Amino acid sequence: MRFGVVGTNFVSDFFMTGASFVEQIEVTSVCSGHRENAEKFAEKYGIPNVYDNYIEMMESGSIDAIYLAVPNRSHYEMTLQCLKRHMPTFCEKPMGGNYRQVREMIQASIDNKTYLHDGTIPMYSPNLKVIKEYLGKIGRVRRALFNFGKYSSRYDAYLRGENPTTFRSELYNGSLMDLGIYVIADIVALFGKPQEIYSEASILESGADCMGVSVLKYDGFDAIAWHSKVTDTEIVSEIQGEQGTIYIPHLSLLDEIYYRPRGGEKVRIGEQFDHQFANELRDFVYGVENGLDQSVMNPFQQVLDIHEVLTECRLKAGIIFDCDGEVNG
Repeated sequence: MRFGVVGTNFVSDFFMTGASFVEQIEVTSVCSGHRENAEKFAEKYGIPNVYDNYIEMMESGSIDAIYLAVPNRSHYEMTLQCLKRHMPTFCEKPMGGNYRQVREMIQASIDNKTYLHDGTIPMYSPNLKVIKEYLGKIGRVRRALFNFGKYSSRYDAYLRGENPTTFRSELYNGSLMDLGIYVIADIVALFGKPQEIYSEASILESGADCMGVSVLKYDGFDAIAWHSKVTDTEIVSEIQGEQGTIYIPHLSLLDEIYYRPRGGEKVRIGEQFDHQFANELRDFVYGVENGLDQSVMNPFQQVLDIHEVLTECRLKAGIIFDCDGEVNG
């Protein structure tokens, strides 16, 4: 399967590493609005074709699938253009600016009978299934504390007045959309949509949030979701049950999971795998080769549920994007 990569930032490097583990994938083209960036990326990875227009790349006949690692604001329109051309599309997270956009993107996939992939990495980890299995071992769930915080190297640039893309609301960026999405996605994948949501955030003068917390209320317990791009943390996420606890050090990867029965020793559980990005690329290849329009591991309904909750958390925290003017609830 010949892939074309759109965008040349660090996540595209991550994609290239993951693709090296998947023998069915060959990256044959790269595109950037700044052609010099595409040329450097192509030289780095030995990619033969370089473009500065993604539609031209699609229509060149040089690719069979496309990976979109572009600013969040561009996901919606670019994905629709790709699906209209029946190009299997891997869209980086978050898939859209809000729930409405994601719903329309999924409908376009269905209408065009073309595979659409949401790039939220932990949804493709085999350890997500392991956590679900161990929920039955910890007894009645009483509390879930999910935490992801990392001081952004670009925050210093923001403080210097350089206006980096990471903290620009008009690009649909910020802590919740960048890091918080992993927290929300894991919670929704494990427990479903909550009965009630409370959410707040610290919002910068740019309009983007830099940190926040959401409380997702379920029957008998709360799931608390922390996220931050201006502080570091060593707090490990936990699911606390009456008979034991599950520990999740890295919510964005689910690469290692631990379990402690009440009164017992903590042990590592789950699978160890070659590369977290390779997991979802294998799922992508399977979906396309089998004529599907959606992932087996992360089906459309789960994607919709995650983005519905994500949008509600964002709006209740007062984080507003221009696309929200079209939301009717």
